[in-house]
Amino acid sequence: MKKIVLNTLFLYLIILTIGIVAAVRVVSLVVKKSNSYRGSFDSAKVVVDDRLFTTNYVYRTGIRGNIYSAENDLMLSTIYIYDLYWYPSEVVDSAKFMQNLDSLISIFIQINPRMTFQEYEKMIKETYLEYRKDYRRCMLNSKSENEEIRQNALSELKELKRHYKIIKISKATKANEWVTQEHWDKICSLFPAKSKLHGGCKVDKRLIHNNVYKNCATATIGYLSVQQSKKYTDSIVYDRGIEGYYDSLLAEERLMYKRLYVNNVLVPLRENRKVNPQNGADIITTINIDIQRITENALMDKLIQTHAAWGCAIVMEVETGEIKAISNLTRTREGVYEETVDHAIRESYEPGSTFKLITLLAALESKKVDTSTVVPCEENRKFSLCRAFEISDNDGLYNAAKIAYPNYYDFFMAIMKMSLQKNLNIEVAKAQMPVLKSITQREVDYRNVTHGYSIKVPPIYMLAYYNAIANDGKYIQPILVKSIRHPNNKIVEKYAEVINPQICSKTTIKKAQACLERAVTHGTGMRARDDNYKMSLRDTSLNVRPLIAGKTGTAFIFDEKEKRYSNIKNSSFIGYFPSENPKYSCLVLISQTTLDGGHVAAPVCKEIAEKIVSRDNQIAWSQTNKGMIKNAPTVKFGKAEDMINIYTYLGYKTKYPRSQHWVQVVQEDEENKLIFEKKDIKKQNIASQLRGATAKDAVYLLEKLGYKVALQGVGKVNRVSFLDNEVVVELKN
Repeated sequence: MKKIVLNTLFLYLIILTIGIVAAVRVVSLVVKKSNSYRGSFDSAKVVVDDRLFTTNYVYRTGIRGNIYSAENDLMLSTIYIYDLYWYPSEVVDSAKFMQNLDSLISIFIQINPRMTFQEYEKMIKETYLEYRKDYRRCMLNSKSENEEIRQNALSELKELKRHYKIIKISKATKANEWVTQEHWDKICSLFPAKSKLHGGCKVDKRLIHNNVYKNCATATIGYLSVQQSKKYTDSIVYDRGIEGYYDSLLAEERLMYKRLYVNNVLVPLRENRKVNPQNGADIITTINIDIQRITENALMDKLIQTHAAWGCAIVMEVETGEIKAISNLTRTREGVYEETVDHAIRESYEPGSTFKLITLLAALESKKVDTSTVVPCEENRKFSLCRAFEISDNDGLYNAAKIAYPNYYDFFMAIMKMSLQKNLNIEVAKAQMPVLKSITQREVDYRNVTHGYSIKVPPIYMLAYYNAIANDGKYIQPILVKSIRHPNNKIVEKYAEVINPQICSKTTIKKAQACLERAVTHGTGMRARDDNYKMSLRDTSLNVRPLIAGKTGTAFIFDEKEKRYSNIKNSSFIGYFPSENPKYSCLVLISQTTLDGGHVAAPVCKEIAEKIVSRDNQIAWSQTNKGMIKNAPTVKFGKAEDMINIYTYLGYKTKYPRSQHWVQVVQEDEENKLIFEKKDIKKQNIASQLRGATAKDAVYLLEKLGYKVALQGVGKVNRVSFLDNEVVVELKN
């Protein structure tokens, strides 16, 4: 028992000794080294053995996705840029600032070398010293017993910061003067700080839109806006266009990185190398740059000519639903037309007479009327339904609808059956849908709707419906995006959704197609007649159908203030081409004009159609054997084996044995094969033989013949001058 007590006492003494030693050590650390260990693990600064450890956190982002054309041409990129400012009022440690001033100026020169080192130094020193002088004076006066002097000093202190704000160190208008993350890291390492300002320097990170092609579907592709919150912090909002619709896919990843400074020197951390922010996906649109330019130029010319407020034009591929061109031009205060608002998708309008196509379809589907049915028209005249449609007679279409559907409700349901009200899910942020009047029994509503009033439809919906007629009744979704290319190279193809496989009977479709052709050949759309058709009118032996089939539309604009319709009109034309085998459908709408759709919109559609068809024919011809031969790249001369390899790779057939002979292309034979002719390179007439050759070929040949060559100018060989063993080759474009 006594042994147990002794063991227990011994153990107690050991524990007591350890406790006393620990307590003494804690007191020693607190008293002697409190400054070294001041703070906690969560603090930004920790001092250990005379080394200062500073940590902070920064956000790094990937690259936002780009938007491309159907041919993979870059159309829109959104990039981050930094603007660098220096504020003398935000310099915290004056001694440290002056100590590191030379290093700071060296960074400024790397960013923007518009000034020399001495100029930067003079500007910064003078500004900083002047600020410090004014600051001390104001601080001294702010303690004055004179109330007026004290208040003036306090007001002056508030103005000092704004007065001494230095202009941008960087000019982000030029790519080589942008501030990079590397530049900013160097500044931060010179002046570590918890705030956003380091040595008085601050960067403003912002996004800019880089539209490669001005006015090229800009309003539809993307729109960037900056919204300011109550806390005065700017936030980027993508609320329009394809960019707004696909913002979540285009958006880049944002990651937080830890930065460690040891004695103010940035130490790379291994953990930062493990993960990089992911880039956003790229959007490949259906826009064809050539067709877009054709459409945009034709619309621009007409808007300038008519001084209209705005206009839009859309070209859609009939079979696929792909939008090949979409142009929205609005007149600015300066009187120029630019892409500012996406009228084609984000606005609804009363379509006017283009809506008569829907009225015609509904009437024909009832089986109670036909295109040959005689209907009462305006001015107490009577015409067949087809003729009433050609001349766009309001009473004629209304009376045909009245025969088919005695009450408005039945007519309205017939329209609904053809899927006009369905959402097309256009791939643009805040896209509008058709606004159809509520079902009433009022006769005035019935009359108005039959010729395109009392309803509002976005232009792209009207085009999609005409496209369904060109597509033999198949109503498909217009699409603006062809594919999505993810950062991991995964490509997701997009296809048009079928809204209604058959909006009405094929018989009705054929009759409607004939009426649309007649509207161009003998009706209100005669200004859309192409030159080939006009020629056939003079030569009756020619049996030529019009290039375009379509319908004009004119609607007076309702004045909300006056509560009545004004004399200003929305004038439009919608059609498809070639009428015999439709490939494209097209809408042209010109707003706030005094002219009808047949006068202003139809000629624009004609110009677009003729140029697109001519373009397609040239492309098709160039892909034939004859076209390829005609467009074969010319070569002054070359080695036969090399030329055979090159032309074969390009898809051409050649007719010459493989050899090391110097040859040139002379012609093609009956089999569309390229024929080479042997070319002897002789020293005595080398000057004439080299004329028109490339500089590379000329240098190669002359050096092979033992000459020392000197080149002058740019382009192809224009003149060769010999002087002993030296040759001067003059080049000219």
